[in-house]
Amino acid sequence: LGVKFLRVVNVHDEVPKVPGILFNEKFKIMRKWIDKLPWSYSHVGVELALDHTHSPFLKRTNDLSCFHNLEVLLHLLDGYHGPEQRFHLSSGRDPAMVNKSCDFLKEHYLVPPFWRQDANKGMLQNSEGRWVQPDRIRIIEERHT
Repeated sequence: LGVKFLRVVNVHDEVPKVPGILFNEKFKIMRKWIDKLPWSYSHVGVELALDHTHSPFLKRTNDLSCFHNLEVLLHLLDGYHGPEQRFHLSSGRDPAMVNKSCDFLKEHYLVPPFWRQDANKGMLQNSEGRWVQPDRIRIIEERHT
């Protein structure tokens, strides 16, 4: 492909567009001014724009932090097989990783939101490397009469 850098973006993510909103890189006069600043920001590589609405695992949300999330991008890459192709996971990457720092997986997958924290909300890594909730010991109440 001749690609040295691949820039993966979610089409619904507004964060990569912010510098363009403040300083449009296409205007030569703005570009000259930006180049004089001690810091700079510019896009590199070939862009691969992915759409999270194509994943059957992800729920509909307006939470911008879900759109700008590395685990979500990795999930989208795993399921992407080309334009107009059906989304299906191919690497065995665990979809539970999506909810590590957000609440984006559909509820019926039973993965708690924001689970990656000190207590991990009870999530453990099994022998296959997947993050799951362990079986809980059932507590049977004794009735005293």
